[in-house]
Amino acid sequence: MPTLAAEIVTSGTEILLGDIVDTNAAWIAQQLREAGVNLYYKTTVGDNEPRLRGVIALGMTRSDVIIVTGGLGPTVDDITRDAIANATGHPLELHEGALATLHERFARFGAPMTANNRQQALIPRGAILIENPVGTAPGFIVETERCAVIALPGVPHEMKHLMTATVLPYLRLHTGSAAVLRRRILRTFGIGESTIDHQLGEMLRRSNPTVGLAAHTGQVDIRIAARAEDAASAEQMLDALEAEVREQVGDFIYSTTPGESYETVLEEHLQAAGVTLALLETNTQGALAARLDAALPTYNPLLKQVIAGDDALPDALASLTAADALDPATRQTLARQAATWLKQVSGATLGLALVGTSGVDEGVFGRTPGETWLGVADDEAVTTVHIAFGGQDEFTHVRIGNQVLATLHRWLDTHRV
Repeated sequence: MPTLAAEIVTSGTEILLGDIVDTNAAWIAQQLREAGVNLYYKTTVGDNEPRLRGVIALGMTRSDVIIVTGGLGPTVDDITRDAIANATGHPLELHEGALATLHERFARFGAPMTANNRQQALIPRGAILIENPVGTAPGFIVETERCAVIALPGVPHEMKHLMTATVLPYLRLHTGSAAVLRRRILRTFGIGESTIDHQLGEMLRRSNPTVGLAAHTGQVDIRIAARAEDAASAEQMLDALEAEVREQVGDFIYSTTPGESYETVLEEHLQAAGVTLALLETNTQGALAARLDAALPTYNPLLKQVIAGDDALPDALASLTAADALDPATRQTLARQAATWLKQVSGATLGLALVGTSGVDEGVFGRTPGETWLGVADDEAVTTVHIAFGGQDEFTHVRIGNQVLATLHRWLDTHRV
């Protein structure tokens, strides 16, 4: 079954400047994936003909298909036609059919057609015209000995129409009409990227199906993909590969839903078990409570939330506000006492208290990581967990929160609730 190597080139200075976000490339990439086309490169180029021509010429040495979006309008900075014509050696010619369509469309709109609109009817010699019934600028396909260069409008709804109606069927003719690529995301928690890499070993070096890793703050995605002649065969390949992956790291996989957070899954378990929480935070300043509150739109397990310094704290816990100045043993004791107090005053299943430091600024040498103690009080005992870092930055808040969530998961497993 033949496969194609493709790349996407986006033309537009406004994208380089950050004035608009290139959503076209992401959408095209998704369509190519479903069509079984391998996408290897994505490039953004400003409205400069020599630079765009150079990118296209480079693409012609390494790809079977180049999809160029944008720069097909009537203005001076719409230089995609010239760049493709110069890169491919197919000079621009007036396409009488495209010109007639333009005249008809402007007449239907009741708008005058200015002279500069004629350039939208210029396409490279021998190119395949792609009619654009939802806009004025047609697209085209230039076929060379090495590759096909496809030009599409940059307006998203126009690009999508031409891509769906013409380009994807064209590509399927060259890949086999049933060639498909399917993928899954296995979301993990509590295990690092390097550990996953070591555990999966040779699986990461396969060509089809494939395994890849994508690390996020405190969480790693395992991406598996399979190419086959039909969707059912690709899914069977994914089933077999997922089973292999789970044999190695299955205890850390919490979801196969893209974008689903660990706290969402955990909170569903808390809700099903009827477990409620009371939480006190010092250095994290409510960051964990915010994550728990946002996890499920209709449920929050927190019966009580306290931040160090609140008037609700008893005198015995007043020193929580000076956690940086306390020794580790005192912080641990305070975490235990605070967790006990929280459970008593809230009636929650668990009292959770985070007592941590903000770290120490060491000038040019950076900042020491500090520490955090987690106290956990339930009906049977009060335990503490040492978290070997502290701080008040967002990244540290996430790391500390992840440790608490992992502790909650272990508590649920231990108590079989």
